[in-house]
Amino acid sequence: MNAMSSEQRAAYLAGVIEGLAIARYNKDGKQKTGLGCIYDWYYKDKSNLKLIHDAFDKYPTYPPGSIVDVLVKQKCGE
Repeated sequence: MNAMSSEQRAAYLAGVIEGLAIARYNKDGKQKTGLGCIYDWYYKDKSNLKLIHDAFDKYPTYPPGSIVDVLVKQKCGE
């Protein structure tokens, strides 16, 4: 992540969020509640971007997508 530009990081994170949201939508039987929670968590609460980057710094050996997955599950459940 550190080797990416800010634009590349934003695109990467948007892709991770989209993947998590669609996976949740399918898991929930096409109910939009979980998907909406994930989108709101990332796109509406701007403080979560700092939370994500702090977690990346704290756990540099973990895959970034896995870190975001854990953070999303803490807020939106499974």
